Amino acid sequence: MPRKYRKKGRPIGKDRRFSIRSELRKQPDIQKIAKAVVALAIAQAEAEAEKQTEAAQTSKQERAQDGGPPDA
Repeated sequence: MPRKYRKKGRPIGKDRRFSIRSELRKQPDIQKIAKAVVALAIAQAEAEAEKQTEAAQTSKQERAQDGGPPDA
């Protein structure tokens, strides 16, 4: 079908059922905000720990290939 005849509307796919609407509140929901911040902090800490673990394994493998003393 040529481009100029295509229907414009919702995209076809899984995401079409989601909608976001703002809700004006006098006071923010502190508990929801706190849960979101804690979840982000945990995810960031896990990512950093994984990165450090990978770096340690890489350096350990490099030392083993160079003939240096392996770490315990």
